[in-house]
Amino acid sequence: MVTGMAIKNGVVSGAVSVQKKDGPAGTRSRQNDRNRARKKKKLNYNPRDISAQLVRAKKSGHASRVMTRARSKLSVLSRAYASGQYDEAEIRNALIHAKKMVECSRMKVRNLKEEEILDRRNEREHATGEMQKRNKVRRIVKKKEQDLKVKMALEENQRILKEKMQRQELMRRRKLHRGEEQGKILEADMDFLKEQMKQNQGNGASRYDGVELELSGAAAQLSEIEMIKQQIETEAEMQVEMEMAAMEAAAMTGVSTAVSQAQTSGADAAPAVSVDVAV
Repeated sequence: MVTGMAIKNGVVSGAVSVQKKDGPAGTRSRQNDRNRARKKKKLNYNPRDISAQLVRAKKSGHASRVMTRARSKLSVLSRAYASGQYDEAEIRNALIHAKKMVECSRMKVRNLKEEEILDRRNEREHATGEMQKRNKVRRIVKKKEQDLKVKMALEENQRILKEKMQRQELMRRRKLHRGEEQGKILEADMDFLKEQMKQNQGNGASRYDGVELELSGAAAQLSEIEMIKQQIETEAEMQVEMEMAAMEAAAMTGVSTAVSQAQTSGADAAPAVSVDVAV
């Protein structure tokens, strides 16, 4: 469109102004630019996502995986912030929260690892304590078994010695009783022979050599019986002393044998303690 034209002296002169009119396409383009400048994309960020996963994490491995997700989400928000397509204040707030979630997850991993180390240490100490307790119980049981074996060995030795002494006492009493019985018989025979000699002398018998011989033999037998009786009593006293000494020696042998076998025996099974005593 031409305006401000003038004709002077046959010559056209004047200012010419040209007004450019935009078409419909140019107007819409500028309007879309303004709309895009005014409207930003909506940020889809859930602040409770990572925090909820951290709360649920009970093991360091689980917390490590949550920390990886938090770092990935922080990286995505950083790229979104650099694109300029989102509201700056909103995405900045999300970035701050995402960085805090990374720090929280790092702290959760560190704390859980520390707790797991302490838990494993406590379990090892507990297992060691239980093992020491079981070993102590085994030692106590083994000690009691050794004491019981020693006691049983002593009791067995005492029983064997007692039976031996009982048999010897029975034999001694038998000898004494038979001697006493034979002595009484000989005394009766001697009394009879003495009385017979008196009767023969009263009747004027000149010969009673047979009676004297029998009487002399009976007296000799009676004297022999008395000697045997004294010998038996002496032997009995000596036997008692010998048996007491033998009992003490056997008891010491039984203790030594029982302890030695108990120490060299296995924890599960031990050979029976046996003490040989000559009878």
